[in-house]
Amino acid sequence: MMITEIIPIYHSSFIIYHSIQFMKFLKDERLKSQKIISRIFKEGRSFICYPLRLVYVEVEPTADALSPIQFSVTVAKRNFKRAVDRNVLRRRIREAYRLNKITLYNFLQTLPEDSEMKNKHFAFMVMYIAKEELPFGEIEKGI
Repeated sequence: MMITEIIPIYHSSFIIYHSIQFMKFLKDERLKSQKIISRIFKEGRSFICYPLRLVYVEVEPTADALSPIQFSVTVAKRNFKRAVDRNVLRRRIREAYRLNKITLYNFLQTLPEDSEMKNKHFAFMVMYIAKEELPFGEIEKGI
């Protein structure tokens, strides 16, 4: 049996429909711009929810932007020497974000019209700060 409930999400000039089959980590959601990434580290604000640290900055929306949030993950080579370990942690963090991003989108949708965060776009950089590899459940709690 397949669930096909569609949840509309409204943000500025676009509508995103989420259902079980469309909960993907879309290409538009990936933060790839070196300019924005360097801006995140220079002027971004941050907070920690162990084992993750989120650094974010407000960005100008592009004309073809379908998502109000661009997201990227980093795991320190200093703490995890083997690329396999870093990749496993990146996948776990991306999956936790993908499963829980509907909550974030719903929060942005339910903001009052006079809120300063309404209709804004953000770039998120999530950093894994734990020194040891944690299971998915712990990482999901951090998201």
